[in-house]
Amino acid sequence: MEVTDVRSYVVDADWRNWFFVVVETDEGISGVGEALSGEGLTAALEATMDAHKHYVIGEDPLNRKKINRRMMRYPFAWRGGKLISAIGSAIDIALWDIAGKYYDEPVWKLLGGKVHDEIPVYANGWHIGERTPENYAHHAEKAVKDQEYPALKCDPFAHYEYSLSNAQIEEVAELLEAVRDAVGWDVGIGLDCHGRFSVRGAIQVAEALSEYDIMFLEEPVELEDREAMAEVNRRVSMPVATGERIYNNATMNDVINEGACDIIQPDLTNYGSLAELQHAAEMAKSRYMTFAPHNPNAGVSTAAGLHLCAGIENLEVLEHMSRDVAWGNEVVRHDFEVRDGVIEVPDEPGLGVEFDEEAAKQYPGEPKDSHSLFDEEGALKRP
Repeated sequence: MEVTDVRSYVVDADWRNWFFVVVETDEGISGVGEALSGEGLTAALEATMDAHKHYVIGEDPLNRKKINRRMMRYPFAWRGGKLISAIGSAIDIALWDIAGKYYDEPVWKLLGGKVHDEIPVYANGWHIGERTPENYAHHAEKAVKDQEYPALKCDPFAHYEYSLSNAQIEEVAELLEAVRDAVGWDVGIGLDCHGRFSVRGAIQVAEALSEYDIMFLEEPVELEDREAMAEVNRRVSMPVATGERIYNNATMNDVINEGACDIIQPDLTNYGSLAELQHAAEMAKSRYMTFAPHNPNAGVSTAAGLHLCAGIENLEVLEHMSRDVAWGNEVVRHDFEVRDGVIEVPDEPGLGVEFDEEAAKQYPGEPKDSHSLFDEEGALKRP
């Protein structure tokens, strides 16, 4: 079997774009992958994919290690950069999809088997609209009661950074109190700080909000200083999570060995390969840390996450977007459904999804008004 073509698709997803890759073979078997595509970089991903697909075409799709090595190591000047790691991830996921279809087995079985039949998930993207206690409570209740999520993640910090005033702390506390009143105390709440605080500010926030039984504090400070993150981790009572912007095991190893977190969160679609993600999970397990993949992505990434997480012993939880564009299931057809806080691991050959190339063409992604996750004042955008 030989790879004959690699095609990429940029699909509109409201406030962002999705980026998919289809790998075609001479035996009529194709696979689909996905790359992290936030903040207006899909044009750069397209160009990077076009410039590097010659490493894939003509190769045996079942020889993933050779293909991945060529993509990740042969480009010398840009070796292992984030764009290359992202397209490497997309190609790798597509090759696993091909292998599963070729052997008529689900990807989780080819990855080595599973220890979980169901994967626990938490909701991201559940809050939209006004940043008020009433609106937070309304959407939290909807995500928990109507969509059956057992945990929620949010960034309630508006444009605040470095440290918060007492009034700002009180404002954030009112939002979390409204959520707790709406969903009770059995539901997890994760706080995403997006790396915006100083060490002192992160500790201040954690101490002030600990009464709300926070599931994890995500990226309280930037990752460039592992010692700063480790200092926060040592001094707060809630678990610290980080890793979504890490895209190789050399950096993840530093974070783990420094004790900079309790939970690692590598993204499924920018880490280079599922094998590297397995390695990251094993490194974390050796230091008694857990694994909670970053996944604010589309259905292909979620499928890859379910298959990967099925075999991860130290799995914490998988991120899952509670809202999608109306055409999401037209482009990526699947049967995944959150029930009682979990998604069942698929048993269909390959990833268990069907990518509709014609549907993808009907919803082409376009450049967004801003290339940032944040608005002009620094607050997280909310549709």
